[in-house]
Amino acid sequence: MQPVFPKRYAAYGGTMRRTMKSKFFRSLLALTVALCLLAALPSLAEARYPAQGETVTDDANVLSQTMTRDIAYYAEEAESETNVKIHVALVSFLDGETPQKYTDALFTRWGLGENDLLLMGAAAEDTFAFSAGVKVTEKLSSSALSSLLYSSGFSGAFQTQRYDDAFGALFVNMNTLLNKQYDADISLGSLFKNYQTGNVTANTQDSVQQAAQSVADSANELWTSTINSITDSVQNYQNYHTQHEAESGGMSAGWWIILLIIFVLVFGQGRRGRYRGGCGCSPIGWILGGLGLGALFNRHNGDAERNREEERRWRHEQREHRRDCRW
Repeated sequence: MQPVFPKRYAAYGGTMRRTMKSKFFRSLLALTVALCLLAALPSLAEARYPAQGETVTDDANVLSQTMTRDIAYYAEEAESETNVKIHVALVSFLDGETPQKYTDALFTRWGLGENDLLLMGAAAEDTFAFSAGVKVTEKLSSSALSSLLYSSGFSGAFQTQRYDDAFGALFVNMNTLLNKQYDADISLGSLFKNYQTGNVTANTQDSVQQAAQSVADSANELWTSTINSITDSVQNYQNYHTQHEAESGGMSAGWWIILLIIFVLVFGQGRRGRYRGGCGCSPIGWILGGLGLGALFNRHNGDAERNREEERRWRHEQREHRRDCRW
């Protein structure tokens, strides 16, 4: 005797096929979106670089107009005498890059060449570096340029936020180095006049007296001001990166979430049919529910549950029917 199939199960196979097709397209859509986001993450996480301006690109806004003008005039004189093109870039943060790597990358992005010399400084991180073209390094080695940053007093002044003093002392000493290595005769004239040897000597006595008085007056406040300065720098750095991560969507967390979604889509769909207990939720359902997107993928859960109930009822009736047939 052939089993009798109730009419209410006649469309059961078609319903299941439609449900499976709908799940497939939803999974395909989610996988496509996840892959697009994964491909976009490297560009979102990339460090930011300033657009090239004139001789001095001061995105950190730390140099005075007088110092910016003196550097620009000196760069013209240096290029005419030595063919070395000097560029200065000042930013606030390096976005996690090392000073040398950031400077080399900026050198490339600006399209600088074999006769170019780039000095980069990160004001909020108190770091700096040189990057030079091939022909410049033939005369000015990397070690000579690095030594210049410290021997000229640039390092100490820059790290104590005395930016005009830092660049004034640096370019006076750089002029001496360029004249020696290129056998040139670049005259500073009135450029960087407060940092040239004659003016420094004339004002030495007054400067020493003022410095001694300043040390005596600020001795009791030195520790407090140092701690406050460090705290402010750290807080500004943390605030910047917190905001940067919020704007970019949280890079590290985004990687893990997207990889987890892809893993569940690839390996999780085949296992859902093996389990009959519980709420019928899959890991992707938990993730999307936590992100407030559960409704996109759960709108057909009620239909699926009714279909499973119908299937169980139909199987039960078939077992009862076969049992009756035996008797």
